[in-house]
Amino acid sequence: SNKYALMADECRDIRGTQQLSIVIRFVPNSNNCTTDKNYVVKEYFLGFIPLEKFDATTLANNIVEFLNHWKIPLESCICLCFDGASVMSGCAAGVHVLLKKYMPKGIYIHCAAHRLNLVISDTCKVVCYVSDYFSIVSHIYSFFTESAVTNIYFNKAQTDLGLVQSSTLKLWAITRWDSRWTAINAVINNFPAILKALRDLSEDGSGTRSTNAGGLLMHVQKSIFIVTSFILHKFFGIIKVLSDHLKSSSLDYVRGECLITSVIGQLKDLRNDQSFNEIYEKVKEFCSSNEIDFVQQYRSYRVAAVPIRFQEFIIDSTIGQRETLQTSTDYLNRLYFPLIDCMLVELNDRFSSKTLSLMKIISTVYPNSTNFLNIDAIDEFCFHIGGDSSALKNEFLVIKPMLQSKKVNNVIELYNELISMSDAFPQTLKMITNAITMPI
Repeated sequence: SNKYALMADECRDIRGTQQLSIVIRFVPNSNNCTTDKNYVVKEYFLGFIPLEKFDATTLANNIVEFLNHWKIPLESCICLCFDGASVMSGCAAGVHVLLKKYMPKGIYIHCAAHRLNLVISDTCKVVCYVSDYFSIVSHIYSFFTESAVTNIYFNKAQTDLGLVQSSTLKLWAITRWDSRWTAINAVINNFPAILKALRDLSEDGSGTRSTNAGGLLMHVQKSIFIVTSFILHKFFGIIKVLSDHLKSSSLDYVRGECLITSVIGQLKDLRNDQSFNEIYEKVKEFCSSNEIDFVQQYRSYRVAAVPIRFQEFIIDSTIGQRETLQTSTDYLNRLYFPLIDCMLVELNDRFSSKTLSLMKIISTVYPNSTNFLNIDAIDEFCFHIGGDSSALKNEFLVIKPMLQSKKVNNVIELYNELISMSDAFPQTLKMITNAITMPI
């Protein structure tokens, strides 16, 4: 009888076989729950479904057969949590649409933190150099951490320059976008030590290590590397605040909605010449303090020629040549503005008004929310879970004064406070259990 959320994700086993992992999330009946009261919500891994075909119809049928095998009622599913792949999320014939036939109450939800990761991943594809940039950052990390010799040079450079040795280089992970900010932050903070260590390594001997050090040194001294570092550090730093909140165990959906709106507003405010010039001036000061020739530009060694077959045509897109960024105007129009524009498009697209509305409704049962026990926006959610909105509003009116003398910090504490009075507050408990079942 418990309502549950279905979570599914594709993965590969050690043999490379593609499979679908199935997890259900729900709140057990209180009389069956003997574990710690802080862990009200349970997630159970049910198993893997081996995949031979990857179309939406096959995936949906596999999921239905799997749940039927375990005698899990399909109609009790209130939430379908998948990734954003088109086969899963397609609005016309995606897996979540096909499952609606069996799970009419199943709202499709794409994890908010994952959506934010995709915002950054897609943004980094807009400017060609950004992928090169993160490749360089990754190579810097591996160069100084995978060898004891290079690590000694790096630590010695930190000591000689009076830098804090606890400030280490960071590895960025594809699935954790905010690690990109920490990686960039570490590069900026340790940049003098990186330069010194690379120079010393390139001069002290020969061989692969010296050659690699010289190659990395050439890349990190280019003006585009430093400009990109400061621009991405600024943008990713703003969004990291939102990411940290979305991953917090005490997530407040109303504040999350406000933060999303605020981040979009901040990025819009940065889209002007003055904001870019402030960053650009910091870059020039940074280059000066590290004795780097800021005039050194990012350009191809070979002048790319337009193929003869294209010479009689007007070409309005790149055809394989690298863009050359030479002036502040180039950085503004080809790096700064494109990154902001793409981030805004992705944020508005992935955090639609529908998603924000659902976050706001669910927040009515979160004590640390500014929307706590607000009766104005619960009708839609009550209809979805089969609740009685009139009775729920009456219960809210009783709960408000009752909690004034009690300290309830989060939704789990609220649940534990009311569960002993389940006869008095059945609709509120129903809304709480359904709200915390949904992994937004």
